[in-house]
Amino acid sequence: MSNELQKDALSIAILAGGKSSRMQGNDKGLLSFNGKSVLSRITGIAYGFSSDVFVIANNNLEKYEKIHKPVYTDILDDFQGPLSGIYTALRKCKNEKLIILPCDGPFINREYFEVLLSYRSNKSIQVIKTGSRLQPVYACIDSYLVNNLEVFLQSGERKIDKWYTSCGFDEVLFNHDNEMFLNINSKEDIEINKDFIKKLYG
Repeated sequence: MSNELQKDALSIAILAGGKSSRMQGNDKGLLSFNGKSVLSRITGIAYGFSSDVFVIANNNLEKYEKIHKPVYTDILDDFQGPLSGIYTALRKCKNEKLIILPCDGPFINREYFEVLLSYRSNKSIQVIKTGSRLQPVYACIDSYLVNNLEVFLQSGERKIDKWYTSCGFDEVLFNHDNEMFLNINSKEDIEINKDFIKKLYG
């Protein structure tokens, strides 16, 4: 698939709607290292594959908008988890396919998008798997599933894995030690991954 076709058929959503409880109230989506914004880096890569790139956030909206627009808030109230963010993203996306990824993955690179876009599947969802671990917020989802997800959420369910299973999905395998999918959820994570951070952010 060429980049032109990708941009015509693909939307990309960065999920930043969580509470950041392990970051002592600091918003993970607003992280920067050596003056370089993680979100800005992610959106910059994403624009290489889609012209419809947006952020799902529920706090600090003005700060997010200074880094990237558009920013959408969850349609469902009260921080109902990442599946609520995915639902909002599916409602807001303009194209037939939606790639999602979290705001707290500062090491993402072009390979993530390239692998998902080149993966041939008859399923409507493709989810990254690293080693034996499924990475449910790194996925490509057919946008027509939005109404299916709405019904799932209305039933009271909030588990991503359960919705994926109900729809049927393919696992897209990456090496288990691939640094691209390391997340920064705490100050301890920053210290543990300082070498990776220095390599990308100086």
